[in-house]
Amino acid sequence: MALSTAQCAFTFILFALASSVAGAPATSAPTNARDAKAAAVKPRDAKPDAPQAAEPSKPESAKPADAKQALHFQSLKRDKVYLRSGPSADYPIQWVFVRKGLPVEVLASFDIWRKVRDSDGTQGWVNQQMLSDRRSVLVTGATRSLLHDPRPDAEIVAHVEAGVVAAVSKCDAAWCQVRAGEYQGWLSRDALWGLAPDETLP
Repeated sequence: MALSTAQCAFTFILFALASSVAGAPATSAPTNARDAKAAAVKPRDAKPDAPQAAEPSKPESAKPADAKQALHFQSLKRDKVYLRSGPSADYPIQWVFVRKGLPVEVLASFDIWRKVRDSDGTQGWVNQQMLSDRRSVLVTGATRSLLHDPRPDAEIVAHVEAGVVAAVSKCDAAWCQVRAGEYQGWLSRDALWGLAPDETLP
């Protein structure tokens, strides 16, 4: 049966509308795909994928200092040393040491990185190039008397306040010979931090 001109026009409109609706999902797909991709983007403060995937960058992969190096002390070589949360420059800086010569205890090692602890218990990772084998100690407690000889009744050379960092040259079970500024003398070992319990220095 032949369609009139009006019927043909009406049929064409219906076909056009049907085609438009059928094509709607195809036009929205790229938007949905973009949104899904955006949702998978990590926050700015998230660590890069590479350091996380690499085993050497994980602090839990670090090996403890071996028995020979247990309770090993060193000192800071620079006036500014960055303390990081893990053994890599990719890890964030947690603290900045600004005191050259400060004694630190080495707890673990991984490649060129050392996990250290200061006298307050602060721990983190530093590059081994920032550490020196020159020994130092930190005066603790109250003001101490620096003595001319290693005995309680010796002549007092100077008074040393708590928090002073001193270079140490000799230590026995009870006394240590130190240099604090321009003064040299002996301090009771129990007034110092930076030595292993049974450690002696020649």
